[in-house]
Amino acid sequence: MTLDEGAAPPQPGDPPPLRGAVLSTDTATASGNGTTGPTQARHTTEPGPDVVPVARPDGTLAWPARPLAADALAKLDADLGQVQVARLGGRRIYRRRIALLAEACTPETFGLVLDWLSSTRRASAATKRTYVDDLRRVWAPLARELGHDAFAVGCLSREHVRMWRLRQEAAGVAQRSIARYVACLSSLHVHAAGRLDTPLVNPVTEDDRPRIPTGNTATSTPVLETHQVRAVAACAGSDLDLLVVVLLYTLAGRVTEICAADVSDLAVESDRTVLRLTRKGGKQRALPLPDRCTRLLGRVIGDRTSGPLLLDAAGRRLDRHDVDRISTRLGRAAAVLPGRDLTPHVWRASRITHMLDAGIPLAEVQEFADHANPATTIGYWERRNRAHRASAHVDQAITVFDDLAPDPQAPR
Repeated sequence: MTLDEGAAPPQPGDPPPLRGAVLSTDTATASGNGTTGPTQARHTTEPGPDVVPVARPDGTLAWPARPLAADALAKLDADLGQVQVARLGGRRIYRRRIALLAEACTPETFGLVLDWLSSTRRASAATKRTYVDDLRRVWAPLARELGHDAFAVGCLSREHVRMWRLRQEAAGVAQRSIARYVACLSSLHVHAAGRLDTPLVNPVTEDDRPRIPTGNTATSTPVLETHQVRAVAACAGSDLDLLVVVLLYTLAGRVTEICAADVSDLAVESDRTVLRLTRKGGKQRALPLPDRCTRLLGRVIGDRTSGPLLLDAAGRRLDRHDVDRISTRLGRAAAVLPGRDLTPHVWRASRITHMLDAGIPLAEVQEFADHANPATTIGYWERRNRAHRASAHVDQAITVFDDLAPDPQAPR
């Protein structure tokens, strides 16, 4: 099932879409015989306007003909974007997330999920994309394994989630990942419970939410020291590689923000080049660029005046996976973070930590990093101080052995 690229979402004369509850409080979901099955409860309101995309026989999605619903869904589709699903030779195959979501869910749950994603509590496009990917890649496969044709709200029990968690732990899946997956499932069920007139049991309990210790340096994002940042940059074999490193570190940016930037987002303000980024939560920021970064950008962009800021060799927009591969490759070449990948978020965590090391006030760091909660910024500071204190403690302890045989590795 695909959504036609470049086509206007709704067109008069499209096949009538499924009647369901999404993006509206005056809609309802009902089965063909007027009853509801065991895994999908009925909505509390009566059927209303056609507002949900429906699958055509050829596998494409037909958009609702009502302009209000079509416009709302077009916005949601733009937020969800597309995702790479395959690679044929050197050609990458992309599909729209909304179409993949429609395939992963029953029609009734598809409507509920769209309604859930449209809430202001999930304003960030990155959050919406992550939730959709978790539903289609984690929970829909589990539903099919258990004998369901597709994922539906209520199709998983607490026992299913418990057994799934134990399986993930046995496979070595990170506790943070498990916590994110169950948070997605729980949030959807909490939202759905407010839309249904029959009781809906949340399959996620506190007993299956991994506890992530704050400041746990074993599982937290690692931080590069400044000499390691320079070492990685020195391994860049092209202007594009170096630009990726410079932008991620200098702007303390999130990889999705930088990948989404266009050439048209560059501007000159007060004799300084700025890059306008759409940050988490839809916040618009104009960030000044250092002169060296501006010159590097000029070499990479050339005479282009439009299109994506960052392109690969084939002229396609770099996505977060491309940037992750560039960063990881450079990290291995520089031999930093042994046994761990140099992910894009390491650059952000490193820049924030280095700002705190330099004595920049917490409030300024919070503003620059666009942390909605000051506790997030404080967490970087606490983790750094904890590491310094631990180093001081062990260095003090080793002095007990100073009068013993000299350390053969110590400088003479």
